[in-house]
Amino acid sequence: MLSKIKSLLHNPGMLYTLSSLIYSFSTYIIVLLIPYTLNLQSMANFSAALNIMMMLSFVFEFGVVTSFLRYNQLYDTTKYINAFMQIIIFILMVIFSETFFGDFLDKFFGVNHIDLDRTYIYLSAFAVLSWVFFKNIFLSNKKINMIFYNAVILTLIRIVFLAYIFISQKSFSLDEIYLMLFILPFIFIIFYNLRYDFISLKEAFKFSSNKTHKRVFFTRFKKILFFALTTYVISILYVYTSRYPILYLTKHNATKLLAELGYATSFGGMIIVLSVSIRSYLISKFNISNTDEIKLYINKMFSYKYLFIIGSLLFSFVMALFVYFIKPSYLSVDTAIFVFILVESYLVSAYLGMFSLLSKTFNFNNLELKLNLVRLILVVIWVHTMLVHSPIIGFLGLNLSMVLVEFYFAKIVLERVKKKR
Repeated sequence: MLSKIKSLLHNPGMLYTLSSLIYSFSTYIIVLLIPYTLNLQSMANFSAALNIMMMLSFVFEFGVVTSFLRYNQLYDTTKYINAFMQIIIFILMVIFSETFFGDFLDKFFGVNHIDLDRTYIYLSAFAVLSWVFFKNIFLSNKKINMIFYNAVILTLIRIVFLAYIFISQKSFSLDEIYLMLFILPFIFIIFYNLRYDFISLKEAFKFSSNKTHKRVFFTRFKKILFFALTTYVISILYVYTSRYPILYLTKHNATKLLAELGYATSFGGMIIVLSVSIRSYLISKFNISNTDEIKLYINKMFSYKYLFIIGSLLFSFVMALFVYFIKPSYLSVDTAIFVFILVESYLVSAYLGMFSLLSKTFNFNNLELKLNLVRLILVVIWVHTMLVHSPIIGFLGLNLSMVLVEFYFAKIVLERVKKKR
């Protein structure tokens, strides 16, 4: 038994998945327990802030993660370009956080409707992005164990702060909660990432001092930047679509429904983090020229379909039942129904995403962009026509729309991959 565990921990893919699970657990335990320290109004603010924070981390990511994982296999200069783009991103986040430029995003995301300082929201988004970029560094260098160790340390720090919040007799503000759980645990990761970026940038200046190298650098930079921005538009459309119901409810001060949907959404967050992590690992692994490996992967994923259908329904039901019994008293039974719909939707989308991720390897970005626009339009229609008046029907409709678009996308990607083979 011990030898099997050791062999699993020596498997890079398994270790990376385990790291993602540990990090997801640290976030999950926060969104599960913190609501018990809040009332209905503060819970609505907490949920809104969490969704806005995640949204901002995607807004300022600019497609850097996927472009780095894709082109790092092709060009040595990718790490220099990646470092330059990351530093620009961090500078932009500081500008939007501390100047009047942030007022425009505040209105768009409804930051002015929640009781949390804008600086803390941006710092939280900054911390989340730093963790994502931090993982990329070690994933590209095949040092998965470093991701694992830091995921464990980060989780332990968060648990200590969480215990302090519960044990202490003090009533903490949302600013203090976000500082302790979403900013301070990431301090080492933030500074490590910035240090790595500035060292890489220094190497980039040295590399580009040669005229030939400079020409190569800027040619590749334009190519990577174009791919990154295309990927970014696609990702931001997808994320904005999934977060749109919460943003809409935040702007319209629908406190009760916002608290219930926000609490339900937190149970799907763990699935998203795990799914994105696995996708990132697979994108870094697949090469467009290795068609045999891709074919084997597709066949393997297909073999799990019946197991997945039964397993996802069972898991969604168990999660809904769990929420029904443990939810805070100020939330209604609708919360458990929302959890069932959301978890099932996220699981199905995650499974279909294991096929559609090949769009990054084969660069089917135009197709994904069009379908994400369709997905956004459908969700906006459901939110504006049904969500507030008939929450369960509206929520079911918008999630079903997202799943159907993902199914169509996966189907088209597989057909195109088959033709390319």
